[in-house]
Amino acid sequence: MQLAFELFATGLAASVFGSMVGLGGGFIVVPALRLFFGFEPAEAAGTSLVLVVANSASGSVAYLLQRRVHVRVGLLIALGGLPGSLIGAWAVTRVSAQTFDWLLAALLIAVGTDLILNRHRRIAGRADVSAISATKGMSYRLAIALGFIVGLISSLFGIGGGAIVVPSLLYFSQLPAHAISATSHFAILLTSPVGLAAHIAQHDVRLSSVVPLVAGGLLGGPIGARLSLRLKSSLLLLLVAVALFAAAGSLILKHLIR
Repeated sequence: MQLAFELFATGLAASVFGSMVGLGGGFIVVPALRLFFGFEPAEAAGTSLVLVVANSASGSVAYLLQRRVHVRVGLLIALGGLPGSLIGAWAVTRVSAQTFDWLLAALLIAVGTDLILNRHRRIAGRADVSAISATKGMSYRLAIALGFIVGLISSLFGIGGGAIVVPSLLYFSQLPAHAISATSHFAILLTSPVGLAAHIAQHDVRLSSVVPLVAGGLLGGPIGARLSLRLKSSLLLLLVAVALFAAAGSLILKHLIR
């Protein structure tokens, strides 16, 4: 019961923050499963994707009802993510645990640093949330290429791919930050199930941990979507960066303190 409660609490916290910033929650769950629950990389990635799918489903419903999703961009990213998801699920079984942790930490630090350095410039002059449907998205080719990278990262690390989608949309579209979180969540929902299916086929998912994680994810998704409306765009981006640094730091310390 204690283990189930801990997994539920981890899923709840990850899904609240994941929905709030559009990262899917996996960037919290994967380090937690590696550090505190003893999961191997492939198993952590596969099990985390169950939460990512549940979190993205519940959060995306809330975002779609709020009309904050740029649907065309989300669909294009998902199209490109299909082959990337299959490759990522295969690749994670061929890297060592230490390599997995260091690569994930490097990715999170790079994205977090970029968000802190450029958060004010990125939101300057962006359209209001009410004008999302009329806002410029991105080219078809760019969105599909981005989707491939998202699918690869999502399945490889089990983080859902939001750490790539969010900064990419900030750079290459005119969507406001709150719409970017929503569109990222929607794209993750469409992309992650493919990687999850591949992980299930490889027996990477620890079934005994799925129920409490998913329960927390389903409860936390709508909460995070509502909380995001209360935050200013610059603060939202700063919170993304802080969360990424915290997750990366935990992975690095694991190997430095041995």
